[in-house]
Amino acid sequence: MKLKGILDFSLGNFLCLRGFAPMGVLQDISEAPQDIQRVPNNARLREVGDYLRKGELVFFPEVVLCACLNDEDSTSDLVAKFFESVKSGVPFKRGQFASGLTISSTVSATRGSDDIRAVKFFQTATLSIRDELTVLFSRLDGNHRLSASKEKAVRERVTPFCLILCQNQVEFRRFSRSLFHNINYKQVPLTMEHNLKLILDDAELFQDEFLQTDPSFGWPYYHARKLHGNVDVELLPNLARFLKDEPRTFLLHQFEFLIERKVLGDNENAVRRFKEAIGKANGLFETWPALKESTNRGLLAALVYYELSKTAPITSFVGWVLNNHLHQIRNSNPSDLIAIFDQVLASRRRTIFVSMPFGKTKPEDHYRIIERVAKDISEEHGLKPALKVQRVDWFNDGASYEINDKIIEMMSDCGLLIGNLTHCNPNVYHEIGFVMGKAKAEGKDVANMLLFLDESVADQNDKFVGFNLRGIKQLRFTEQQGEFVPALKANLEKFFRLRD
Repeated sequence: MKLKGILDFSLGNFLCLRGFAPMGVLQDISEAPQDIQRVPNNARLREVGDYLRKGELVFFPEVVLCACLNDEDSTSDLVAKFFESVKSGVPFKRGQFASGLTISSTVSATRGSDDIRAVKFFQTATLSIRDELTVLFSRLDGNHRLSASKEKAVRERVTPFCLILCQNQVEFRRFSRSLFHNINYKQVPLTMEHNLKLILDDAELFQDEFLQTDPSFGWPYYHARKLHGNVDVELLPNLARFLKDEPRTFLLHQFEFLIERKVLGDNENAVRRFKEAIGKANGLFETWPALKESTNRGLLAALVYYELSKTAPITSFVGWVLNNHLHQIRNSNPSDLIAIFDQVLASRRRTIFVSMPFGKTKPEDHYRIIERVAKDISEEHGLKPALKVQRVDWFNDGASYEINDKIIEMMSDCGLLIGNLTHCNPNVYHEIGFVMGKAKAEGKDVANMLLFLDESVADQNDKFVGFNLRGIKQLRFTEQQGEFVPALKANLEKFFRLRD
C-alpha cells in the first residue's frame, strides 16, 4: 500500500505529507488516540454518515494524521538525514522507519519566475506500508468523518489528508497534543447565524424545493426561511428577545426540535401551527410575569411543544417550571425538560383527588377506605409510582395559597377525581362541575371521575343527588365493607387499566 503527496514543512514547523487517498484506506491505517480524542458522538456520526452518503455538494477539509518515524525518545540518524534532505531540497532515495514504514522522495525545480510557489523547488514523496500492517497513524482531526460509515461507497470516496511526520516519540506525544489543541480550540468558527444567512437568504441558489429535499438541510430550514422576517414582534413582545440576535438560528432550532418530536410535520401547515403556538406562548408570559425573566430558548421550545401536543395541561407545566425556578436557568435542553415533567405528570396521574364534605363521620370513613384500597392495589400490582390519595384540607406544601387555586391545581393534574355525593355538599358539586367542564374543553366525552353515594345515611336530604348528576353512573351502597370496598377496587383497577 502506498500514499503519495507533496512533502514540505508547514509554516516552517511541521514536516507534512499532503495528498489524496480513499477514506477506507485512511480508516484502516489510522485510529483515534484514546488519551486525546473524545468518544465519537452517535448522533454526530449519523449526521456525518448521512452527509457522506448523500454525494451532492459533499466537501470536507483534509483529515489530519500523525506518524512517528522512530520508536525511541531520541531521533535516529536515518530520521535526521531524512529531515535534513527535505530542508535542503535533496531527494531522499529510500529509508525504512518505525513499523516498517518506507519513504522515498523526489525533487522538482520551479519552471519560471512566475511560479506561485514560494520556493525554487518542491518535493513529492511516496510512503510505502507493508500489506500486513494496518493501524500506523494517529488521528488528530477528522475522526468523525473516518468513523461515520463503513459502507463501500463511502470508503471509496477520495479525501485530502495531511500526514504530520514526527522525528521521535517525545516529539510525537508533544506534537499530537499541541496540534489537537490548536486545531480544536484556536479556530474561531463562523456563527451559525451567519452560515444560515448565506443559505436562507439566497433563494436563487438554494430554492425552496432544494431546502425541503436535500439531506444537508430539510423542512426545518425551509420553515425557518418562510417565517424569518414574518414574525411581528409588536404583536409578540414577550418573544422579541428570543428573535433579536439570532433569529434564523432560533427558528431553525425550534422547527428541528418540534419536527423531531412529531408535533409538527414536513408540510406547509407547520408554519401556521407554529405561529399559533408561539402566539399562545406569548400570552403565557403575560399570565405569569415571572416567565419574562427567562431568555431560555429550550424552555420556550418546551412551552410550544405542550401547546402543540396537548399531552399535558400547559398551566401545570408552567407551574412546575416556576415552582422549581427553572425559568431562571439560562440554557436547558427542551427534551430534558419534557422528559422530567412527563415523569412528574405520570406520578400526578396516579393521584386520586377526593372531593368530599368535611366534618362528618361517614365521609371520613369513606376516605380511609379509599386510602386503604389504593394502597392494596399499588402493592398487589407493584405500581411505581404508587396510587396516591389526596384531599385538599390535608394538603400542605409549606407555603400559603388560596384554597380555591390549590383545589384547581390538584384537580387539573390528578388522574381521577372521586366525588362523594353523600350529604349533598355544594363544594363537591362545584369541584365535580370543574372536572366535567375541563373534560369538555379538552374534547373528551367522559370526565375522569368516579361518583359514589352512601345510602345508609338516615336523613333523606343527605341522599339527594342534583339533577345534573342523576344521569351519571354512581356507586351506591348501604354497607361499606361488603359493597363499597369491592366495587371501589374493581373500578379503580379498571380505570388505571390494571385489569381487563
